[in-house]
Amino acid sequence: MPSRIAAVIATCALSLGALASNAGAATAASSSPAGPVGDAPSLRSAITARAAALDRCGYQIVRSHDSRYAYSVSGAVGGAARGLKIQAEDDVRVSGAWRKVTQVDACAGADQRPTTLRVTGKLENPEHYDPSVPRTIHSDALKPAATSVIPKAPAMTSVDRLDADTVRVTWKPAADHPDQVLLMERKPFYSSEIGLWHPYTFQRDVPVRATSTDRKLERDSDIPPAARTHAYWIRAVKDGFVSDLRAEKPLTIEP
Repeated sequence: MPSRIAAVIATCALSLGALASNAGAATAASSSPAGPVGDAPSLRSAITARAAALDRCGYQIVRSHDSRYAYSVSGAVGGAARGLKIQAEDDVRVSGAWRKVTQVDACAGADQRPTTLRVTGKLENPEHYDPSVPRTIHSDALKPAATSVIPKAPAMTSVDRLDADTVRVTWKPAADHPDQVLLMERKPFYSSEIGLWHPYTFQRDVPVRATSTDRKLERDSDIPPAARTHAYWIRAVKDGFVSDLRAEKPLTIEP
């Protein structure tokens, strides 16, 4: 059953995103938009990406995404490249466009930090695609920007129940004037295709100066116990970079 659920979620991701568009869009990996399959190789031979340092060892890469490919990140030190461990990854809608945000550890098993980073995509299931579709795509060599470009997410303060069906989510004011503040909400979602409730994550834009919002709880009696928990956390976006995914600490509540 779990595999069946995953398959249905993947096929109906676009409809779920449309359903949530008035209040925010789902950010689960299954909702990531794929590039047009019919694009000419010359248009799909590169990955658009930017990078910035998170701290002494971590880097954030914000890139375009084509779901036909499996991606990896490498770092160059002294002319030699080595793969970097992915610590966190998610889809984020930045200025109305979906981007893949990947955070990597550059210190594991290394004495030196890389001077440049590169993203590589390898075509999955190449037997299903015309030979003209590139089997491997790359970003340019990325020189990471300074840590100062990474915005700070406002700290969550509370999730308070207003009544049986409503909670008020509260957070501290955003610092450094971010371009976007995002309320992340994970809650049960009903899939009519399979007739089941399952956890789903939504991204909801909130006013930059806001510090609270009221949210409705899903309380249907058919929601299985394992899927009833609601969770909330905040992200900030500035100049195309996203607050540190590793630092997110969701606040949860049971309906």
